Amino acid sequence: MRVYKNVLVVNNLRGHTNDEHVENFDVDLRAIALEKDKGETLVIPGSSIRGIIRRNMKILGCDTSILGPDFGKPGNPSKVIVGWGYVEGSVSKQVRFGIKINRELGTVEKGALYSYEIIPSRVYVTFDIYPIVELTKGEKECLRNALLLMKYSTIGWGGSKGIGIIEEVKLDDALLH
Repeated sequence: MRVYKNVLVVNNLRGHTNDEHVENFDVDLRAIALEKDKGETLVIPGSSIRGIIRRNMKILGCDTSILGPDFGKPGNPSKVIVGWGYVEGSVSKQVRFGIKINRELGTVEKGALYSYEIIPSRVYVTFDIYPIVELTKGEKECLRNALLLMKYSTIGWGGSKGIGIIEEVKLDDALLH
């Protein structure tokens, strides 16, 4: 079966830092730095990308079962695997700080300082989707539309701060036809 190779063009990608002085942080994206022989490679877990696809499939009224069951719920195995997203090329990161606000009271919470890294430029994130079984025409169409709906979304979990905007989605030709 064919692997679907896709690219997201993301502006202001945000990830966590390992700051020993800041105990509590709540970030939009779990970007992981992998150490390789030739330097650092930033990756985004496939589960973060799959979460956006699942949300978009629900918005479109599509059956999300091709992605497997929702977290912690019983169901059939996934028909596709969403691979890690690799941030392409050399990037320049900046560390920024924020504070967590209690939304009910409008006050700063105790220990609320957190830090995050941001890549204050446009980056390309490549990721693959691996079909385990052949998708029906309808499943493939729903997957394609959910991927296209990622444009102008943020990559995140636990709520969005509006950082990490997907500006463009480039799909594998096999998904477009």
